[in-house]
Amino acid sequence: PPLLAVTDAQIVASKCDGAILVVDQGKVKRDIAKKAIQNLQAVNARILGVVLNNVKRKANEEAYYYYYGAQE
Repeated sequence: PPLLAVTDAQIVASKCDGAILVVDQGKVKRDIAKKAIQNLQAVNARILGVVLNNVKRKANEEAYYYYYGAQE
């Protein structure tokens, strides 16, 4: 659930082993993402990581590079 619109995500995150923050690169501004992290920290949620969605890539780059982190 959205972190800033309602408290559902904070409640659920505080009861889980961890939370993953999903951020849309083209829509979520840095200060909003920081506020979301602060909200999770306020309820002692364990943040496991961040997924960055909708990352623009160059047309000449291979898609697998973004999944595995290195070209073979």
